[in-house]
Amino acid sequence: MEIAKVGIAGFGTMGSEIALVAAAADCEVNVYEIVPEVIEHNLRRLPKVLRMMKRESSEEERTKVMARIEASSDPSSLADCDIVIEAVLEKLELKKDLLSQLGKEVKEDAILATNTSSFGVTQLASASGRPDRFLGLHFFNPPSQMQLVEVVPGLLTSEATRDTAIAFVEKLGKKPVVVKETPGFVVNRVLVAMAVEAMSLVEHGIATVKEVDDALRLGAGWPLGPFKLVDLVGLDVFLHACESIYSETGDSKFHPPLMLKRYVSAGLLGRKTRRGFYQY
Repeated sequence: MEIAKVGIAGFGTMGSEIALVAAAADCEVNVYEIVPEVIEHNLRRLPKVLRMMKRESSEEERTKVMARIEASSDPSSLADCDIVIEAVLEKLELKKDLLSQLGKEVKEDAILATNTSSFGVTQLASASGRPDRFLGLHFFNPPSQMQLVEVVPGLLTSEATRDTAIAFVEKLGKKPVVVKETPGFVVNRVLVAMAVEAMSLVEHGIATVKEVDDALRLGAGWPLGPFKLVDLVGLDVFLHACESIYSETGDSKFHPPLMLKRYVSAGLLGRKTRRGFYQY
């Protein structure tokens, strides 16, 4: 099955940019979002993102891309999509309830996917009611710039579903990497452990936040140090990832650091609040 019409459930930062990437790849995109202000904010934001994505495109070409995106607060707007990607907040019950609803709304042969960065794909697949046509498609922030998509089949995902999803990711101009289901998948599992260790160094007074970031940038070739990276991701999102992977594995290297919990409790969540480990 070729994917021509894409549905996005959730139009926040991730969902809106996944929608934009799909529209730029000539897909028709229907978006379901229950908060009108979120729709309005991101429809205003996306043309700026598109100009960054398509620096050499004309205004007319960009207008055509934006015209392929239709947003609605009615879940039935996703009914005839070939694939629907869930991209709501990392809250398990919210995702399960939404996927259960989508499993009833979308056409029988449609694929359902989740953009979760930490929850088990198989348990979300079970909530969808169509585990053979369900998998994880983990885009990275920001989807408009990041090339990787982790393709994560669940226990019951069919080969046809996996192969269709891989072809779809390639159609978007992204690089699919197939990952077996495991807490945090590949990238987050490695990055969480490294960032937790970086915070431990600061907590023990071995180096400052900036010194750790400078060391990893200059010594390991990272484009961003771990603290700048967590600020970009969001400290609350990162804390959730720590908690989720730690609860699944029991491995102490994923245990959420005290300094991270304190920053989140203080509302210092990174770039989105203009202050995290750094001030913006």
